[in-house]
Amino acid sequence: MFKNRYIITIISVAFLIFIWHLSAVYIAAEIILPYPITVLKSLILVLFSQNFLIKLFYTLLRGLLGFIISYISGIFIGVLAGIFKTFRALINPIISVIRSTPVISVILLALIWFDVNYVPIFVAFLMAFPIVCGNIIEGITTVDKNLLEMANVYNIPLKKQIFKIYIPSIVPFIIAGASLSLGVVWKVIIAAEVLSQPKWGVGTSLNEAKSYLITEEVFAWTIIAILLSSGTEYLFNQLIKRRKK
Repeated sequence: MFKNRYIITIISVAFLIFIWHLSAVYIAAEIILPYPITVLKSLILVLFSQNFLIKLFYTLLRGLLGFIISYISGIFIGVLAGIFKTFRALINPIISVIRSTPVISVILLALIWFDVNYVPIFVAFLMAFPIVCGNIIEGITTVDKNLLEMANVYNIPLKKQIFKIYIPSIVPFIIAGASLSLGVVWKVIIAAEVLSQPKWGVGTSLNEAKSYLITEEVFAWTIIAILLSSGTEYLFNQLIKRRKK
């Protein structure tokens, strides 16, 4: 079963590359759509370029900082909003506004407010925070009411209720929120880097390649961004699986 899944994945990727190649042959203009082999060569050059690891490091750092800040604050605010209905009524409109705000608007405002190096971190935090917080609130509201009633009958302090009842009950929601927000973070980080243009970053290099119309390099940096996102999500899921064992 495991091998079959990998075979299907390889066939799917091969088919996608085949369609890509046929499209490139039909268009016959590499400035619009380069051949897969051309992109592969460009990708190898980028991977072995002098400052590649520095650019990757700073993008990783910004992404992880944005994720960690949104994750911690999302859990904290989500638990409070889930337990206290008044606070939930206060925070829900704010979460809705953040969710409804276009990413481009957040990036442009962040460019006015912050140094270019902090713009991607702020934007990643703001876009991921509602996902984590919303998941935690949903998890809190689905906690077994019988357990809560029993805790109140025996006068168990709120602090113990949080750590013994609420948190164990919302662990699946915490994990789901982290997984969803991690996927969003990398897309937002790259987009913010493209517009804010910090000195080092994957998004900065992506924009530079676009500015000089080096289309194969745009594809190469896009592949790197995809691998960065899928790689971190894979590592996160593997970590969760190991902890369950």
